[in-house]
Amino acid sequence: MTFQYHYTIRFQDTDAAGVVYFAQLLSICHTAYEASLQASGVDLKTFFSRGPVAVPITYTAAEFRRSLHCGDAIAIILRPEQTAADGFEIEYKVLQATGKTAAIATTHHVCIDPATHERRALTSELTAWLARWTAVPQSPTGVARPD
Repeated sequence: MTFQYHYTIRFQDTDAAGVVYFAQLLSICHTAYEASLQASGVDLKTFFSRGPVAVPITYTAAEFRRSLHCGDAIAIILRPEQTAADGFEIEYKVLQATGKTAAIATTHHVCIDPATHERRALTSELTAWLARWTAVPQSPTGVARPD
């Protein structure tokens, strides 16, 4: 199952041309990430404080296909995938109300010890979160459908 988050583009998300500012898209996606953690029972205050592990983002990318404007209702389909014993990536598919893809973003995360910055295995909490939201969408023929 994937996680779906609904959001309305705000004026503060746009640039002088009236479209979503590129960096704001990643901020909106991070809001969806936080919502997916919370929906899985993760206590956000504990997760994002100086606990036994930290989960920094080590890579981001975004591809913009259609413009988004203030007032646009969007859905973000979040799909995480474990990439290593200590890391995972998340794909965010941003859909317009019409169902067309407006953007696709990706973030890569690693689990580290916050004091030493040495990599650590994913926590059981993150493993449970991954298990809940990881999915591979396929068409009836078994081939992933393009948008």
